[in-house]
Amino acid sequence: MKNILHSLCHGRVPGWHKNSSGVAKTKTLTRKIENERLYFASIMSDEDFKRFKKLEHLHAERHSIKYMDTYINAFKMGAMFMFAVFVGEDEHDFEEF
Repeated sequence: MKNILHSLCHGRVPGWHKNSSGVAKTKTLTRKIENERLYFASIMSDEDFKRFKKLEHLHAERHSIKYMDTYINAFKMGAMFMFAVFVGEDEHDFEEF
């Protein structure tokens, strides 16, 4: 356990901090985004708004890919910690994550 914690503290194993934005902040932000989207919908031509919606979808797709990558890496790190706690890590190299 000592080696993996040492690697984590020295930046050789990436770590993440929990995002504590909260539900209220998310709802407020979602409302603001929707208000802006409605504003642009009211001033843009139909063709421009279609392109704007495509842009929104591209942003969402990028966010989804980044989120999944973060989830996978966090899952791997959790599995490494579980392995280190239950099996030990003396014979295993966790430097290459």
